[in-house]
Amino acid sequence: MGKRINILLCIAGLFLWAVVLRTGYLQLYNGDNSGAVLAEKALKFRTQIIAGEDYCRGEILDRNFLSLTDSGVRPALVVFPGSIGNVEDTARLLEERIGLAHEYTEKEIERNREALGKRAPFILKVNLEAADVLTLENQEITGIEVIPIKNRYGPESVARHLIGHLNGIDDEQWDELKEQQKTRDTNVDLPTSYRINDKIGVAGLEKKYEQALRGAKAEKSILAIADAGGKIMEGLGYKIQEISSDPWRNHLILTLDRRFQEIVEKVMDEKIARGAVVIVDVASGDILAAASRPNFDQNEVERFIDGYDELIDRTQRVAFYPGSVFKMVVATGVLEEKLIDPDEVFTCEGSYVFSDGTEIKCLQEHGDIDLIEAITKSCNTTFIQLGQRLGNDKLREYAAKLGFAVNLTSSSPPALLGNASIGQQGVLVSPLQVANLYATIARKGWYCPCRLVSSIRNYQGEVVFEESPAPSVQVMSEDTAALLQKALEKAVASGSGRQAWVQGKGTAGKTGTAQVNDEGRVIAWFAGYTPVEKPKYAIAVMIEENTSGARSGLQGGASAAPVFREIAEEIFELAEE
Repeated sequence: MGKRINILLCIAGLFLWAVVLRTGYLQLYNGDNSGAVLAEKALKFRTQIIAGEDYCRGEILDRNFLSLTDSGVRPALVVFPGSIGNVEDTARLLEERIGLAHEYTEKEIERNREALGKRAPFILKVNLEAADVLTLENQEITGIEVIPIKNRYGPESVARHLIGHLNGIDDEQWDELKEQQKTRDTNVDLPTSYRINDKIGVAGLEKKYEQALRGAKAEKSILAIADAGGKIMEGLGYKIQEISSDPWRNHLILTLDRRFQEIVEKVMDEKIARGAVVIVDVASGDILAAASRPNFDQNEVERFIDGYDELIDRTQRVAFYPGSVFKMVVATGVLEEKLIDPDEVFTCEGSYVFSDGTEIKCLQEHGDIDLIEAITKSCNTTFIQLGQRLGNDKLREYAAKLGFAVNLTSSSPPALLGNASIGQQGVLVSPLQVANLYATIARKGWYCPCRLVSSIRNYQGEVVFEESPAPSVQVMSEDTAALLQKALEKAVASGSGRQAWVQGKGTAGKTGTAQVNDEGRVIAWFAGYTPVEKPKYAIAVMIEENTSGARSGLQGGASAAPVFREIAEEIFELAEE
């Protein structure tokens, strides 16, 4: 009996060993069906991956390789849809605690669930304030996490209108991308192919250089572990995973100087509600700073889509009457065509009356006045007479040489030519064009197209494209330029531009006050260059509305000239540090 029991025990033991060995084999050696592989698959299924940056794009840098968009790693609000039970309740909790509109949160959660699936996490809001981070840490909301993400547009981003912004792909853009075989479903082998929920450059340099800037993958990922239902498992935290560099993204290097740009934007925020400022390097034609107001938030573009004009880049928009700053074009034409002796005396009786009865008033009755005095005192009557001598075709010709377009034909009536000659009807300009006009005078009559982009560099920093400065063309003689320089210096030293004078450096320039409508709206201008000897910077200031809300009563001398001086003084102080 005992012998039989021992035999049974041996058989049972052998069976158990067989089970153990089989289990070990399955766990360790059975290929895709092994326990290790299955465990790895389970872990992978439960790992939620968040891109470590909000947009996979190259940087936009200034001439000293400083970020203009203020990109950097900052706290971001990340949604894990699998952890959210009731979307509406979650959205309302977020609204109560950090003020994020519940309608926006609900829309984004639903949109991303449809595009990415019910479990895929996504970034809801970037650049969280410290107070909001603290609130969410102390009052946790299921499915909502604060995670450090690299954000493209930081709070200190500058030149926003020039750089532009990203937005969702609309139907027309999607159809165009499909036609070009740049979507995931038409070209799966293209690393930079688009998904329908991707963002794309829709304005400014982001749009113009979309294909150069767009990358293929995030350079960092953040991993979080979730349970089978997609809920984040407590206590396991997050892991930042470094990925190899993205070889598809390129970096855009601009001619802007971030330091100059910051000065311009600081002064504008104090003085200008609507308007623009441009600084051009006289020697090269490089744009050193260009800013437009009102401003906008590149992270919340949807707030401004239906706005009045926040998204308009005024620096390059050819849509503004220049007023008297345009008179240098007329002066150039009559001097180059030898239609005037510089010492010739004109008579201003306070207005000019055309044969059809149209009357254009001057600021005052100047009496007898020569060309330099007419520039210094901004005499409309004299410049209307000069415009009549020059004629429609020649005014168009010299305007084109200096970078402008004038809406005149050979048969345009004298009154229209008269208005164009003083920078009103028939002439629309941008602040950039005006700045370059005065840079041309400063460089003794040599016109040079302005440059904004200097190069494109790949992910390794190698130059793959270089934009060389365009060759200069002499559009006025040195004698003409010298006379205009003398007049512009006098216009600041003793004329309406006194408040633009930069102590120790000097300023040469011209004020302008252009009428916009019959209700008193005006545009105040000052454009000029500094220093007077060996000019370095040409600056155009345009003001449509000041920070007090005034749109009428603005004057080039009282409103725009002080802005020119303050910006120039701060730039010179910076150079001396």
